[in-house]
Amino acid sequence: MDRETQKEKTKNVQWSQWFAGIGVNLLLVQIGMIVLWSSPYITYLTSPESPIPMTMNEISWVVSILNLGRLAGSICGSVAVNYFGAKTAILMTSLNISFSWLLIIIANRAEWLYAARFVAGMSVGSANCCYPLYLGEIAEPTIRGALVALAMIGIAIGYVMISTMGAILSMKMSAAICFALSLILIIVFFWLPSSPYYFIKIKDETKARTSIVWYHRGCDVEAELQALKLFIEKNKSPPFIDIIKEFKIPYIWKALILSFVLFAYFQLSQSIVFYYMETILQNAQVTVIDPSVIVIIASATGIFASMLSIFLIDKIGRRILMIVSSLGITITLICLGVQYQLLDAGYDPTNLQALPIFSILFFQISSLIGIIPVPYTVLGEIFPPHIKCIASCFANLFGAATSFIATSTFQPLIDLITEKYVFYVHALIMITAVPYTYFCMPETKYAAVMVLLNLMFQILIRTASRSL
Repeated sequence: MDRETQKEKTKNVQWSQWFAGIGVNLLLVQIGMIVLWSSPYITYLTSPESPIPMTMNEISWVVSILNLGRLAGSICGSVAVNYFGAKTAILMTSLNISFSWLLIIIANRAEWLYAARFVAGMSVGSANCCYPLYLGEIAEPTIRGALVALAMIGIAIGYVMISTMGAILSMKMSAAICFALSLILIIVFFWLPSSPYYFIKIKDETKARTSIVWYHRGCDVEAELQALKLFIEKNKSPPFIDIIKEFKIPYIWKALILSFVLFAYFQLSQSIVFYYMETILQNAQVTVIDPSVIVIIASATGIFASMLSIFLIDKIGRRILMIVSSLGITITLICLGVQYQLLDAGYDPTNLQALPIFSILFFQISSLIGIIPVPYTVLGEIFPPHIKCIASCFANLFGAATSFIATSTFQPLIDLITEKYVFYVHALIMITAVPYTYFCMPETKYAAVMVLLNLMFQILIRTASRSL
């Protein structure tokens, strides 16, 4: 069989994995829409046309309670993956997403929106726990990176979709469309089989064979089954209590602290600009372009920034991207603070409109190029495999708590010290990410290579000792 024929055969037998990757993409489209939902609709909810009149303090709870839900979702998602498998956990998350949109459709009081955003937050926390494991279990190594990239682009697509719907549709109409799309997601994952890894883990070899046939068409089923059984046996995780005890080891708890700090910077950078993007533009008196259109453009820019990050993160390293991203976000926050300071000083807003528009676009590019992908990338590279899942849960919990504090205090801080000083304070916090990254964050670009070299060194030592 020649090489071209072999490539064509490989493409033909991988279509089921690509189909599953598209399903995960649909999941992350929903997550993107959930996360950015507040930007176009908090202005609507505080307007006279709103069917649910709300104050800015009530709005701050609508925004921040999403992150409270993420705390619960991270725990529930980890438990669901462990007991029911990653695919079933995604299906349960999809049901939660549908329920959150349904609550928005029927909402006639602020309490309904609080409940909707809490359930939506649970979905975000749960999704972050289950979709990476699902892709890792069903995808072949040759296309695993491409499937992860396809999935991550779904978040940026979700941003564009909800910002566009927010500009032209009512809150209930856009929620109805999102609800209909979530039903497609449920159908896809109801139909997809669980991974062979999960079936072997629960010792159901019959279903494991069926799953192998579906996800890995054309392979030797028995050989694949035995290889998976051997892999699971060799990589069997120790009991939960034993894993927790390992966090006393110096290099592991130092790695956990590093993860906490990176996720704190990530959430603090997003919590005031991202969730309040359209409101910030309106308060900055931008009229040359409708603020909702600017949010759409910024969201579309995020797709290209995400693609650029995928290319650069392995080329120039995680540390440089984190530093550049932190500097970019600091510049954004300073520019927004200057904008509000000039407005307070009485300057004509028509002469200042370029500044907030530039700030929002530059913020989106700076965020997606480094401070969003780097913490997740580093998290996957600094922990041993059997600790990675629990460390990820802890880091996501800490990040959600940080984001909840930041979003819930945003409006009270504005009432206390005004917008310009809120942005200056956050800029001061974000600039500290630069020295922290430079001095404290290891460059993990070569982590896989170092692990391989260490393994080869150990093999050489053992071979030499046996020969002696």
